[in-house]
Amino acid sequence: MVGNHRAGSIPASANMTGMDYKLVAALTEETRAAVFSFLRSYNRAQNPAFFAARDLPENAPQPLNVVAFDPSGTVVGGLTAETQFAWLKVSIVAVAENARRHGVGRGLMELAEKEAVARGCRHAFLDTMDYQAPGFYQKLGYQIAGKLENWDSHGHAQFLFTKGLGKP
Repeated sequence: MVGNHRAGSIPASANMTGMDYKLVAALTEETRAAVFSFLRSYNRAQNPAFFAARDLPENAPQPLNVVAFDPSGTVVGGLTAETQFAWLKVSIVAVAENARRHGVGRGLMELAEKEAVARGCRHAFLDTMDYQAPGFYQKLGYQIAGKLENWDSHGHAQFLFTKGLGKP
């Protein structure tokens, strides 16, 4: 049971009338687990080889963090990412305002990409807003893979970027 509702499958011949649809402010852990189990089961059935490989400990996502320090040892920038299979997934790149336009961001990205290639990655992925750094990533060889207009509901677009790394 999930709350007072049973989790499970409905026979294909079932009539969908009589379903009880509710807006809920928050999901209980039990309800969340039930909902996620439907997607997890479907995905695993559609791509069993990927999920079997992903479940192996040696294929777990590996954190990749790069920090830039000035000569006095003060942090002036950082990058957080992870690698898994053939992909580098960059989450955050941030550089102190006084260190911008001095190659810090480029240095962070180059070291992350170099380490990702050493880990066997052949591709990189990241996203950025139009007011952040799309031009910066394009200068580093990233290509726009997608653009979501008005992503923040205040007129700003989000860009999705990819880049090939190393040998295919």
